[in-house]
Amino acid sequence: MALSGLKTRKPTGRVPWPCILLEGDEKAGKSWSLAQFSASDKIGALYWIDLNEGAGDEYGAIPGANYQIIEHDGSYAQVLTAVQAVKAQARRAADAGEPPLVLGIDTGSAIWDGLKDWASDRAAKSARNRELLKRDPNAEITISQNLWNDAGARWRKLQTELLTFPGIVVVTARGKEVTEVDANGRPIEGQKTWSVQTHREFPYAASVWVRLRRGRRPLIVGARSVHVGIKPNTDPAKEVTDPAATGRLLEWLVFDALKCDPGTAHVRDLVSFHGGGLLDHERTEEVPAGRPDTRPAPRPGGRPEPDVADLVARIGDAADDDELREIWTEADHGALLQADVPTPSGSFSVAELIRARHEEFVEASMQAHPAGRRRPAAGRASDAAVEPAAAASATGGAPAPSAPAAAAPSAATGGMVAPANPLLEASPTPDDPRERRLTAARRGVLASLESLGVTAEQIGARFGRPVEHVATRRLTALVREAIAVQRAGLAGQQEIVA
Repeated sequence: MALSGLKTRKPTGRVPWPCILLEGDEKAGKSWSLAQFSASDKIGALYWIDLNEGAGDEYGAIPGANYQIIEHDGSYAQVLTAVQAVKAQARRAADAGEPPLVLGIDTGSAIWDGLKDWASDRAAKSARNRELLKRDPNAEITISQNLWNDAGARWRKLQTELLTFPGIVVVTARGKEVTEVDANGRPIEGQKTWSVQTHREFPYAASVWVRLRRGRRPLIVGARSVHVGIKPNTDPAKEVTDPAATGRLLEWLVFDALKCDPGTAHVRDLVSFHGGGLLDHERTEEVPAGRPDTRPAPRPGGRPEPDVADLVARIGDAADDDELREIWTEADHGALLQADVPTPSGSFSVAELIRARHEEFVEASMQAHPAGRRRPAAGRASDAAVEPAAAASATGGAPAPSAPAAAAPSAATGGMVAPANPLLEASPTPDDPRERRLTAARRGVLASLESLGVTAEQIGARFGRPVEHVATRRLTALVREAIAVQRAGLAGQQEIVA
């Protein structure tokens, strides 16, 4: 029965491409099974990403093994790029009706370990922890929740690429028995539990979870399948006893047990949930007295338009941490803390731009007071004031729509006869180099100008000098003017329509 206003469809019942978690003891045969899989005549090319294992080269001597090792420097960026490149090739092969491509990552445990180290290194570089380590090099560093959120966001980005891969994915991981702990973290004597050393979400997300242990048969811990014979919450884990699986575990699992048919297999339809902007009934806050209302106007139909560009402009224009905390609160209420701000050197979230701006305040204070004593201005807050706010708020952040549509370039680049803001006045003199350093905040401002349709040539014409010679605060003022021109244009259109 169709429901008015809703789009529905019947389920297809087709088996999707599998994403296999292959975990277990050390030397239990995880990498060996992956190399054996490459000998199957039912698959196309197998691409192998080796991380902290080093087995890929030697296992190429296994009879029939035929795979390609992807070279990389171990960085998240290169691993993600490699996954996306193989994914594109797998799509071409699937569209051409060729045998499915296989992507093997050996081991996924190294990825999560690396992301944990990344969060730890970032924590050690914060101003508060730098001060702590100066006093005690062996002090325990606390990793704030926002840094864990960033590491988790990177993992989920990579995980989404794997779950939507138009072919077969095999991720190995380390697994072992560990002592169970209680709610307070204390070991429980005599009780053991099994631990898979990846991000805790991956065993849930993988379509099939297989465990290998030395001297035992392979164990299918769980499978999102109607064919493998394990009903969720009903049947226990199932040992692989079929003689046909001997020497071809992964081939048997994909094609015999899961009954994956390359002719009908499809990519899993993943629709990620995000909070989006505030709804009409949620927008109840009053604008502070004496401050212009910079909240975005609602779209036709009442749905509000998130304004990432305005937030980025205000971050670059903030004078102290009090303003940053206000921006953080507004971004959190609008579910925009984790909204991506694309730049030529990579994407940054709104939360990262706020933290980068805060670090600039701390650095400027340290330079002004080299002895380590910071000026006691009322407008400046310590790390302890900003980081807890980040830790408390970042957990609710969610990806949000991109910045609004481009404003009219002519209005943003000199169409106004006499700028009311002195920051927008043209001058051939370059600004102080310290005010035009390529920080995260400046990258965000440049990205906002690009999203508003303002080119580097137009910026140069507006200020009378190349964009590289223009201070970040001037570019921030230009973003605000472009947004104001855009809003004025929209308001005029609405009046005409009305």
